Amino acid sequence: MSVPNVYISRLTPLGYVDNMEAITKEVKLMMNPDAAFADVPEEEGDPERFGVKDVEDVNWINYFNSLACTECGRCTSVCPANITGKLLSPRKIMMDTRARMKEKGPGLVKDGNNFDDAKALIGTYITEEELWACTQCNACAEECPVNINQPSLILDMRRYLVMEESKAPSGLNTVFSNIENNGAPWQFSPEDRMLWAEGLDVPLMSDGKNPEYLFWIGSAGAFDDRYKKVTREFIKILNHLKVDYAVLGTEETDSGDVARRAGNEMLYQMQAMMNIEVMNGYEVKNIITCDPHDFNTLKNEYPDFDGNYNVIHHTQFLQQHISAGTLKIDGDAFAGKKITFHDPCYLGRANGEYDAPRTVLNSIPSVKVEMGRNKSFALCCGAGGGQMFKEAENGDKEVFIERTEEALKTGCDIIATACPFCMVMMTDGLKYKNKEEDIKNMDIVELVSVSMGL
Repeated sequence: MSVPNVYISRLTPLGYVDNMEAITKEVKLMMNPDAAFADVPEEEGDPERFGVKDVEDVNWINYFNSLACTECGRCTSVCPANITGKLLSPRKIMMDTRARMKEKGPGLVKDGNNFDDAKALIGTYITEEELWACTQCNACAEECPVNINQPSLILDMRRYLVMEESKAPSGLNTVFSNIENNGAPWQFSPEDRMLWAEGLDVPLMSDGKNPEYLFWIGSAGAFDDRYKKVTREFIKILNHLKVDYAVLGTEETDSGDVARRAGNEMLYQMQAMMNIEVMNGYEVKNIITCDPHDFNTLKNEYPDFDGNYNVIHHTQFLQQHISAGTLKIDGDAFAGKKITFHDPCYLGRANGEYDAPRTVLNSIPSVKVEMGRNKSFALCCGAGGGQMFKEAENGDKEVFIERTEEALKTGCDIIATACPFCMVMMTDGLKYKNKEEDIKNMDIVELVSVSMGL
């Protein structure tokens, strides 16, 4: 089955998650003010189950994937959760799916969906602990020789746990509540979303202008104390280049990426539709963002809801201006310093962008060193899939410690990042290793800004 599985495998980016049409209908109904007074016809038969509880819920692609699995174990060998001693094994997920279908399939063929043997894929074969250990980094899918997408099946089972059983970890339930009520994963007022810009001249879309670029700040860029500094430095670069841009300010709300990867598809779609309505109202065409997770969501997933934009990451934007000669970096602030770059999963594996950040770094006078695992083989920082907002599952160590140790082996003076989540995790890793005074963690934007003396 491996050859046909490769032949029919999808060509969409690894960062793209299939939309749930059943959820879309529910969300549109909730967001339509006229729906409260409309007569909604009753659906015949049993309501559709959200997500995957057992094999009859698995879509044919994921079932075909389980049949195609060669059991080589390459997926598990690169899984950051498994590497750090946690229960999750992507290979086991696929083998369990195949074994469960072999067990339940004959009964389903005979009696249809009414067949019940008092077992299920979740619980009997796969534990919740395994599912919540996944960072959705796509390392397993990237490594698989027959193009199996293990994270999509894991996500479908998370969707069931969250939307059918309300069994998300407590930290994620808090995040869901905050996004729903405050428009961000943290408990900040939406009215505080522009406090990061205090003292800066930042144009707003609501001022009535039609700029070339919308600068999408993102929740971390607006509220995380460390990453607010990155946002401010990027504003300095935009102003230095005289770029025609504006921000949404308090009209921006969370992209919904964390909610989607954590299994709360309904909350994600609500956020997406609200943001798209605002951006389409301003006729937004081009978007720049510093957050690879939002970059991936806006670029690959918002088009499912008529949110069609040209989205670029800030490293791509900087690369374009360096190549065009409009951005010149000639300062020697980092001359002789060793810099190693940590590839964000949703810039690299999810969207295939490895050159832009390295082009920018190579334009900064300094010494560049690569970690042992880099580019498509780079180890996740451990924050994705909602992990940053919950307690880690039991294991030998946490993922961010494993990645920090790998960075320290390079003998670097600076760990360069290009993602707010990676910034948090690598900073925590340096603190854990008592290296925060000796080694700095800086975003590429900060390196450029300091080098230019802005």
